[in-house]
Amino acid sequence: MQQFSVVLQETRKWFQSFRLYGVLAPFELYLLFGGLGIQFLNELLYSIFPITSYHALNVIFYTIPLSTVAHYAFWVGAWLTLVSANVKYLPYALWMNAFLILFPFTRIGLSGLISALVYVFMGYMLFRYTASSYAHVHSSSRETQTSTR
Repeated sequence: MQQFSVVLQETRKWFQSFRLYGVLAPFELYLLFGGLGIQFLNELLYSIFPITSYHALNVIFYTIPLSTVAHYAFWVGAWLTLVSANVKYLPYALWMNAFLILFPFTRIGLSGLISALVYVFMGYMLFRYTASSYAHVHSSSRETQTSTR
């Protein structure tokens, strides 16, 4: 856990060297859970609407690439949340993404099951990290650094 904490600190320093990080950092949780929400809405609408409305849904989610934007927003939010003090919310987002992979529960294939298991495992390992003392030591040192500035 200590090595992972050091890697997160160095990744945070590297991200802070980019100007775009300062712009996107306040919106990390909005990007993370907003992307998941749009992906869930996509799956839900395709599940409950009849097949005659698929053309309109395709226009919304694929012609206007809302599905792709949501996917990238999730990943940008995940990376930004990983290096922030809000890292405690990331395991839940990874578990929600695993749920979304399996969501309609009618077309679960081997590749979908394996990718969902990978997200569950990553969420579990990150959950163990956030429960460890290394996550709390570095988050309190970050708050001390920002309060002295």
